[in-house]
Amino acid sequence: MKCYAFLLFLIPILGCAQNNEIVIPPKSEMVSMNDASVNYGGKYGQRYYAKGSDKPYTGWLSARYDNGELESISQYVDGYGNGLWINFDPDGRKESQGTLVNNKTIGLAKTFYEDGSVKSEGNFEHLRIKVGWWKFYDREGNVVSKRFFTR
Repeated sequence: MKCYAFLLFLIPILGCAQNNEIVIPPKSEMVSMNDASVNYGGKYGQRYYAKGSDKPYTGWLSARYDNGELESISQYVDGYGNGLWINFDPDGRKESQGTLVNNKTIGLAKTFYEDGSVKSEGNFEHLRIKVGWWKFYDREGNVVSKRFFTR
């Protein structure tokens, strides 16, 4: 029951965060995936811990390319992916973003052109399965096509 209460609190916040104005936390507020340990087979699959800690991790986990640029960041609560995820290209530009609920990619997601404009948006279900109506945009923000996805 506590989990559902948490999700009811989290989802509206994340819905508001689904825009291009997301503030990336400073490196000091993130833990690198290289500095995290993982336990497999938990309630929702893998569960993350900061190295040297027996307490499940809450905060931002990050991965970086060899050039030091962010590859991805994701929010974790109690060791499980719950919150925003963002993927970046090797030059540091945002490629895609969405939400995690108990380690599953669920809800509104967006992909972006190199200039930061929205390329597509729609909803994902578990493991990034597109569902429902997706909109595809040109670089000026005009809808160029719509497509309906079923499971």
